[in-house]
Amino acid sequence: MSSRRPRSWARRSLRKLTKWLLYQYRVSRRDIVTIEGIRIRVGRHMAPRVERAVSKGAYERDELRLIRLVLSSDDVVLNVGAGLGLVSVFCAKQLGSGQVFAFEANPDLEPRIRENFALNGVEPALDMCAVRATAGRVTIFRRKHIFTPSVLAPRDGADSLEVPGKALGYLIEKVRPTLLIVGMESVEAELFVGSELPGLRKIVLELHEHVVGVDKKRRVHAALTALGFREDHGLSSGEHLVLRR
Repeated sequence: MSSRRPRSWARRSLRKLTKWLLYQYRVSRRDIVTIEGIRIRVGRHMAPRVERAVSKGAYERDELRLIRLVLSSDDVVLNVGAGLGLVSVFCAKQLGSGQVFAFEANPDLEPRIRENFALNGVEPALDMCAVRATAGRVTIFRRKHIFTPSVLAPRDGADSLEVPGKALGYLIEKVRPTLLIVGMESVEAELFVGSELPGLRKIVLELHEHVVGVDKKRRVHAALTALGFREDHGLSSGEHLVLRR
């Protein structure tokens, strides 16, 4: 048994090194990639799994497909959890920059988002803040790669950062969106409590059951049902819910 363990450890180490070298090679070779006609910068700010998805053209592909199906020419879009800005760019190219409002909690992503906006010749309104049920300071946890912030309990290698927070109800009344796109890792049912969400007709919601749990997913669904939204089962798929009212 003792002779097998060193060999097993060596194989695992070699696999990890190989994956790391391939990641470095892809990042150095592929400066800018195109997804659904959108140019996006590839770099070491991305976690390897995100970089692989971007390089293969699979990043946010399901979400973009749903948005294409629900988007109307008269929509005003509120994009919560803008990430690298791909969804906001997509909507701005369809509607015009003046009809798209993007919000992202992680301040380290601002130059990445603005660069991706510039690469595509669009300029949606961008506000670097967390969107929550109520206004106030919010603590986020940043892991090794700045692309993956979280408001959940910290994980290994995460550091905390306080950022400004704005209430969703306030933003709905200020922006008057017709389409809400939420791409946050963890969505609380309380996010939708405290406002009737006037004027909002459609929601595309990324909801990771393995992150938030079955009970929390049901609570989110119940909160939106109470506001008059009904799930479009013909469009909802996997971790993306489409709701209308």
